Amino acid sequence: MPENKFLNEKADKKKRAGKAVWLLLFFSAIAIAMVVKIAVTGSLKPDFHKGLPSREEAYEIAKEFVRPTLKSPSVNFSDEGFQAGKTSDSVYVIKSSLETEGTTMDFKITLQYKGGEPNKQKNWSVIDLSNY
Repeated sequence: MPENKFLNEKADKKKRAGKAVWLLLFFSAIAIAMVVKIAVTGSLKPDFHKGLPSREEAYEIAKEFVRPTLKSPSVNFSDEGFQAGKTSDSVYVIKSSLETEGTTMDFKITLQYKGGEPNKQKNWSVIDLSNY
């Protein structure tokens, strides 16, 4: 009988040790994930964007949509003279001018913000693009 009791105690200790190892591995994985998050982003805070994009963010995206429609590879946008406004909750109208190969052109673009990071072109769609 004493031998059986010894074997049962040994089996119980082995089970508890196994559970402790898994618990230690779990918490180690969480700690490693936190260290990696801090190393990559500099913060533990989530990177959620709050609110709608600013006029400046909408203008920067507008330039990304206008640039591929031009034949000239060298384009200078007038960053100081742009006008931007919201017509509804997530629709922006931007008016500005650009210079390409000595020619100045005025443009108007209407963009819809679809959500997400405002500096990513995939989060926007063009409703209208025209010269005026």
